[in-house]
Amino acid sequence: LKLKESLKKFPAPALARVRAMATFIRNLSRKTVKLTCFGVGVVGTCSLANKAINDDMDDITYFFSKHLYKVARKETLPKRKVVVLGSGWGALSFVRKLDPDSYQVTVVSPRPFFFYTPLLVGSTTGVVSPGAIIEPIRDSVPSVEFLRVACRDIDLETRRVFCENGVDLDYDHLVVAVGAQPNTFGIPGVEKYGRFMKEIEHGRQVRKDMLNRVEDADVARAAGDLEAVKRLTHFVVVGGGPTGVEFCGELSDFIIQDLRKRYPKIADHFKVSLVEALPGLLTMFDKSVGSYVQSHLEAQGVDIRLNAMVKEVEQEKVHLKMKDGSVNSMGYGILVWVAGVGMRPFTKALCEKIGKEAGQTDRRGLLVDPCLRVKGTRPGEVFAIGDCAVSGKPPTAQVAYQQGKYLGRMFRHGSSHLITDPEAPAFDYKHQGIMAYVGKSEAAAELNPNAIIKLGRSSITDHMWWRSLYGECDHLTVMGWAGFAIWRSVYFSKLFSARNRWSVASDWARTAMFGRPASSSAQGTNAQVA
Repeated sequence: LKLKESLKKFPAPALARVRAMATFIRNLSRKTVKLTCFGVGVVGTCSLANKAINDDMDDITYFFSKHLYKVARKETLPKRKVVVLGSGWGALSFVRKLDPDSYQVTVVSPRPFFFYTPLLVGSTTGVVSPGAIIEPIRDSVPSVEFLRVACRDIDLETRRVFCENGVDLDYDHLVVAVGAQPNTFGIPGVEKYGRFMKEIEHGRQVRKDMLNRVEDADVARAAGDLEAVKRLTHFVVVGGGPTGVEFCGELSDFIIQDLRKRYPKIADHFKVSLVEALPGLLTMFDKSVGSYVQSHLEAQGVDIRLNAMVKEVEQEKVHLKMKDGSVNSMGYGILVWVAGVGMRPFTKALCEKIGKEAGQTDRRGLLVDPCLRVKGTRPGEVFAIGDCAVSGKPPTAQVAYQQGKYLGRMFRHGSSHLITDPEAPAFDYKHQGIMAYVGKSEAAAELNPNAIIKLGRSSITDHMWWRSLYGECDHLTVMGWAGFAIWRSVYFSKLFSARNRWSVASDWARTAMFGRPASSSAQGTNAQVA
């Protein structure tokens, strides 16, 4: 009553302003609550979609079951020590599944970041920057201890890892995920003169050398040396798999859309050659896909040489042995070798330490059992995943990613007894498909709908209407613009962090609007000019 009496004493205009302000605040509060709820809903939906796409929905149920177990049991169990060697697809997907309340995890690797290998080729032509496709280990999994050192040796008897700089680590469980290295097959000159496409520094080196060759070619043109111009602007790619095909596609785009505009006086001399020892490209795809890709690349000006084996690489020339036994030679400005992978020296030494008598008889890597335990070691102590493991699956990022998740789930509370169980469920690889960018905003994608939608083999997937969606075979082939849309969507969804997605999306938008930069900070200053 006193408040009403005091309000009556206020002038009418002032009272109206007070009421208007109160109404404004009330409406603003309502809108803020609505927007907050909407924002939370959008973020939650995106988070659930991200978990569903990346096969992480089990994280939600595990979170609740773990805390219910803690409440019921109360006592704290001692943490077991897990040492992970490597920072690639297998290692990171495994570590992200581990429970820091149950394990003391140490990641050992000379590389302090994970990098997104499918977009490495794009970094060589400036479609994405190298920094956009890396994720620091300490940011991705802050709950683990990371040591930037290389592992030198392992004592399997005392369960001890010996690293550089005097670092020694004890372990209860060891996960070897050191990957592989480029395989030169002992061909003379490849190691010395070839450029590889396996690590992030390889991509930087290829971009630097490629742009330097273009600048050198323009200088040779000014000096009147036409032969040098032709050689320096000839880019040779060895390997007709997905990486080789994607590099040729990206490189032809770079030449047609950017380099020819910025270097008009040598535009007619740019040339890309793709060398493959087998009779076709992308042999892991259906034959029709390989034929389509070959025709598409040839239409973009790529010189494709099939049934051609590299015999020797010199500083400025490569020698090819053809199917009929003849030897062809051609000059090059840069030669990129993407013809296969092999064991790292560390993996080879570990295989020899375990011994052929104990089961390590494969020259490609560490032989593992169906549960990814290294053969010849005590059950449940040493595991191998990724390219360094020989499991009967192809050495791809997709396999390593799924192996890491499988092993991480095995180590979780409620399943840890499976670590040593000889009857534990074996690793079941779900092949979701393979993709390759082929240039001119087109791609080839061969997908497995059963693995993606996770219906498996059932009466539903055998039903006539389901078969009508993708035919009698268990794969769906998509090429052209539609394949490119799938290629970008899938690769974007598999990026590990929001920062990566933001950076990659920004780089894609920048390239679409302004083109690819024709120079790089890695080139620096030419000392001879300075």
